[in-house]
Amino acid sequence: MNNTKQGAPGVRELLAQAQRAAADRDPDKALHLFWECTREYLKRQLPFKAIAVSRRARTVLGSHPRVSALIISTYRATGFMGDAREELVSAAEILRKNDLAFLAALDEEAFVDLLSIMELVTYRKGKTIMKRHDPGEDVFLVLHGSCEVVRDGSRLAVMKEGDVFGEIGFFGMASRSATVKTLEKSTLVRMPSGPLRDIQERHPCLRGVLENIYSARVLNKAGEDLGAPGHAGSLSGNIVTMSYEKGQEIPLHPVDSVAVLKHGIVEVDYDEPCLRTKRYLKPGSIISHRRSRALAGTDVVIMVTKAGYALTEETEDL
Repeated sequence: MNNTKQGAPGVRELLAQAQRAAADRDPDKALHLFWECTREYLKRQLPFKAIAVSRRARTVLGSHPRVSALIISTYRATGFMGDAREELVSAAEILRKNDLAFLAALDEEAFVDLLSIMELVTYRKGKTIMKRHDPGEDVFLVLHGSCEVVRDGSRLAVMKEGDVFGEIGFFGMASRSATVKTLEKSTLVRMPSGPLRDIQERHPCLRGVLENIYSARVLNKAGEDLGAPGHAGSLSGNIVTMSYEKGQEIPLHPVDSVAVLKHGIVEVDYDEPCLRTKRYLKPGSIISHRRSRALAGTDVVIMVTKAGYALTEETEDL
């Protein structure tokens, strides 16, 4: 009597569907099916079949971060920690983890989790990655090549290898603040906002590096909004981060400071002649002194920094 455990026909059909999806150039569907197939084999205590399926994904889909995550996960689940480590090192080399500050800041577990959502996208020269005011919350990392950041026809910055963009839309859950185009053929790592939010909650190191990038970008944008046309103003001095709960009144800050909204929504009232005007400020906005009252519309975080020039009107209000 043959007591050898066999994969159920449903599992074999999953594998066939995964390979068909790969042949049809639908990597998202293929990866989902490969994951389902390996999980089913693991559930049935067929470790070598699970490993074979994960390796098959590499054969048909190539060197993809999410394939690496599948292989690492499968090796770990079957107790082959040395093989899992070898696959992790290989993925880190391909993605230049030690050379790119964003990835270098991540610990091993955060990096493996991030692999599971990464998408590698190659764009030709002159391709628009995102347009100002368009909806979008995904975050991008420049792996190879370079991109320019443009607003109102002026180049604000050049994003080189290792630079991250899209974090303002990610944290603000708002439209894009600038247009980004490739300056040459470029390969970017796209990190979808939904799963990225879940992963950052599990890994403080990822949350920290994203917050640092976001803080610097928000302050830089505020400096641009305060500067002369065509010249990015620079905010300098000590930065103080202040938090307010929903409904709490936000006090006026010193006149020689700049208060920039980092997270949340702020309701601002202005007393105009015979008229009271209300505005709702979103992340990246400057909270002016020329107001009668400001309330935290949600829980908010504000960065206050010294500035060498007077405040202008709020920017980017809803």
